Amino acid sequence: MAYTLKTSPSHLLHRAQQISANESAAALTSAGITLRQFSVLSALSGNDGCSQSDLVNATGIDRSTLADMVARMEKGGLIKRVASKTDKRAKVVSLMAKGKKAYEKALPAVEKADEAIFTDLPKTKQAALVSGLKDMVAQADKPVEAAPAAAPAPVVKAAPKPKAKKAPAKKATAKKAPAKKAPAKKAAPKAKAAPKATASVTKKAPAKKAPAKKTRKAKK
Repeated sequence: MAYTLKTSPSHLLHRAQQISANESAAALTSAGITLRQFSVLSALSGNDGCSQSDLVNATGIDRSTLADMVARMEKGGLIKRVASKTDKRAKVVSLMAKGKKAYEKALPAVEKADEAIFTDLPKTKQAALVSGLKDMVAQADKPVEAAPAAAPAPVVKAAPKPKAKKAPAKKATAKKAPAKKAPAKKAAPKAKAAPKATASVTKKAPAKKAPAKKTRKAKK
């Protein structure tokens, strides 16, 4: 199914905002302010001396964007910021004469732009539209309430696990230390044998040869 812009609340609200902005653009330009700056001046005109947090809640502008806007508006002489008497960390914002003059100059054109939105809308529906828009914004600004803490779930005790039978512990057999061998006794040094007595060799005197017997020559 195709999306139908003609019945889209977000689209219709955006178009209505465009109509309002176009109607007041000329007056806001001549006053030297933007539509968002006009919102800040309008919030301060009825609550001068409020904090920046109060301005965030009143205008719907996010905190970081508002901080930048306030700094520029203070520099332009439209507003001023002073330290809070109750909270030294906070600052309160007030309208300056220039800011009040710019607000009063732009106010008629902005009111005219609001009326232009209802030009072709019957009066019987105008009040209902404004009431519905107010409820929508109030609901969006409503702080989100913390959800009640859930009751803790009942703790289910786990069934006890059957105890495993322990195997009988084996007795550790002590290992016998190897018997130490007795150190071998050193053999007593052998006694040197006495040198054998050598039999004295008696040298025999050479036998004397008997003198050869002279042979007699045979007589011839």
